Amino acid sequence: MIQRIQSVFLVLIIAIVATLCGMQTLHLIYVEPNAKTNEYVMNLFYFNRLENGLLVEIQVQYLLILLASIVIGLSLYILLNFKNRLKQMQFTQINLFAILVLLAAFAIKAYSFVPNFSSEKLMLSSLFGISLFLFMIYLNIRVFFLIKKDEDLVRSADRIR
Repeated sequence: MIQRIQSVFLVLIIAIVATLCGMQTLHLIYVEPNAKTNEYVMNLFYFNRLENGLLVEIQVQYLLILLASIVIGLSLYILLNFKNRLKQMQFTQINLFAILVLLAAFAIKAYSFVPNFSSEKLMLSSLFGISLFLFMIYLNIRVFFLIKKDEDLVRSADRIR
């Protein structure tokens, strides 16, 4: 049913992807000995490189935009396809795979764009962005098990008749 808690979780997944598109998901600062500061800012839409506070390079992340759109589309499809729980469970697994591919693509892009990538240079907003990725994976797994629980409940009620 559309008013179940898994619907709220699916809406949260959509909101988290939208948040990851707009916030600084990855933010690193490198201070070099010659008083030069390099900043790297990345989210699901763009990658920026700043030198001493001035924007030097900007790249649009088309692959990440496509993957984020797929996750949002799959979540909406799962949300609106509430009458067929078996199909919902299948697409929830596909959505989990899409989220994992999005996370992997984001990590690969970060490692390829940022020279000498190290986790000790991450700013607090980066840790928040990474935790949002992990929370989105958790929500998708919860959605799958809640839909499965509903399906098992309906099947057990059918056996009683």
